[in-house]
Amino acid sequence: MNIRAEPADHGADASSITPCASTIGVARRAGWRGALALLRGPLLVALGGYSVTLVMLLRMFDSNPTGPIHIGDVFEGQRFWTESTRIERGGVGYDGQFFFYLAHDPLLRDPRPDEFLDRPAYRYARILYPTVVWAVSLGRPDVIPWALLGVNLIAGLVGTALVVGVLNSLGKNRWLALAYAFSPPILIGLITDLAEPLACALIAGGIALHLRSRHGWAGTILAFATLAREVSLVIPLTFAAHAAFHRAWREALGYLLPSALPVAWHLLLWARFGVLPSIQSPPNFGAPFSGALYRLGTLLHYEPPVFGEPAPSGDAFLEVAGIGLTMALIVVSLLKLLTRRDVFAVQLWVQATLALFTAPLVWLDIHSHGRVLGMLVLFYGLALLAAPRRIPRSRCVVQTVSDVQAASRGGDRPPASAVSL
Repeated sequence: MNIRAEPADHGADASSITPCASTIGVARRAGWRGALALLRGPLLVALGGYSVTLVMLLRMFDSNPTGPIHIGDVFEGQRFWTESTRIERGGVGYDGQFFFYLAHDPLLRDPRPDEFLDRPAYRYARILYPTVVWAVSLGRPDVIPWALLGVNLIAGLVGTALVVGVLNSLGKNRWLALAYAFSPPILIGLITDLAEPLACALIAGGIALHLRSRHGWAGTILAFATLAREVSLVIPLTFAAHAAFHRAWREALGYLLPSALPVAWHLLLWARFGVLPSIQSPPNFGAPFSGALYRLGTLLHYEPPVFGEPAPSGDAFLEVAGIGLTMALIVVSLLKLLTRRDVFAVQLWVQATLALFTAPLVWLDIHSHGRVLGMLVLFYGLALLAAPRRIPRSRCVVQTVSDVQAASRGGDRPPASAVSL
């Protein structure tokens, strides 16, 4: 087929260019409409699920937003309490109380943070979530409890939208994003005011940018994820190590350079408190499967709790089965590296290694190990969805022969793929 180029009309006026600009605008609007159509279904389901969850949660505390924080009276946080603050008398509370206190003082202005924080340097290392809450609430004490819930609600929806984008890049069904939306880290973080929803949303954004080869932006987003949960640092470091192994130095720097942000923050905390956050961190790592085996022992009443947690009661079958599946998932994930070397297989191996060495403190209850091991499940799903497709050799041969026959009839040269086979 012959293609003839028409000469350009140099005398055309500006009105003749207008349809082209309009066409571009229409295409852009169509692109936005397509993106919204792609997101609408999963986001509406996630919003509905989150809304029902929060309504039921608040009804448990008479619509008091400080109830889900679980503030104990062991720490001296009275300076941040109001008349409506719900206090669990005689209890130690839960981790949400520390984010509540940090949201009142994200700028380290209080001279005695050790009075309301168990490990000040360690808690301040996770500064992003309380800082966002402080900014959204304008620092108003009566608004901060509502902002804790609202920021996590928005983070859950944004993370779900970003996962839809990841699935679209991989050519997979968008409804799989609901597995992320209702995963344990997101739901547990939503109902107890923890940093997991925000950290996971940033990680999803980093992965989405990585798939688009926007490595500098991906590294920046993942650096902020590290300020939400410090263990997130292993993700950009793994991306950087994989790129460096393949001598993609510019890509590796895209992940390494932004990591200076959380490192600088940790050094600032060291100067402020005289100890690094990693030194104040609780002993979260131990012997292989020591944490999982400890939890199984307490659930099956082979050994009593030794860390002050309440003894398990009731039917423990579901949790025992879940722990068994998690242990099997760790083993399968570790073995995945024997057959694959792509970046998501390497990320999965790193997460499985961390999970393998989690200590009993991580496994004290289902809320603890459910949210900590969320990244293992996320990267297992990514490794499955991003697995290279294997085309049967017989199919390749048939395709190659047909290409050669078609080319010989047309008098054209066979395609390069056919010649190479």
